Amino acid sequence: MKNTSLISLFVVVVFLSLTTCLNAQNQSYNTAPFSESDRVITKSVPNLYLSPDSSLANRALAVYADDRLNEMLEISKEENKRNNGITGFRVQVYQGDKDQAYETKAEFLRNHPDYDVYVLFKTPDFRVRVGDCRTRSEAIKIKYLIEKDFPNSFIVEDKINFPKLKK
Repeated sequence: MKNTSLISLFVVVVFLSLTTCLNAQNQSYNTAPFSESDRVITKSVPNLYLSPDSSLANRALAVYADDRLNEMLEISKEENKRNNGITGFRVQVYQGDKDQAYETKAEFLRNHPDYDVYVLFKTPDFRVRVGDCRTRSEAIKIKYLIEKDFPNSFIVEDKINFPKLKK
């Protein structure tokens, strides 16, 4: 008696789970949640992975985005302009009095003329910081290159200048 009730319970459970799985696979979902007004089409986007003679090489790219995304990007641009910079990283090579800070800057520029060097005053000390790095990994590269001349340098988060555009 117990065996037949367990077997029938097992059959019912298996039957219900199979019907649920099959039903879930047959449901269709709306694949276009955005309206036609949200559609942005670029003129031509070359695909770097295709050869130039491929028929797919210069197809237009359709981007579906919410209009609020563009508004947020505009707000971010205006805020960066107002702040005269963006959040990034620099390598701090000195902190102390004013005369030594400017000497450290001159020494740094003699050994590494390719980098931008900034002397900042934050009460009560002057600080010498190097570079305008968008990512921490860029700052780590600079720190590694100057480590022999400035062994006590360290990476700090700072407001950096806008990157220079290449022509």
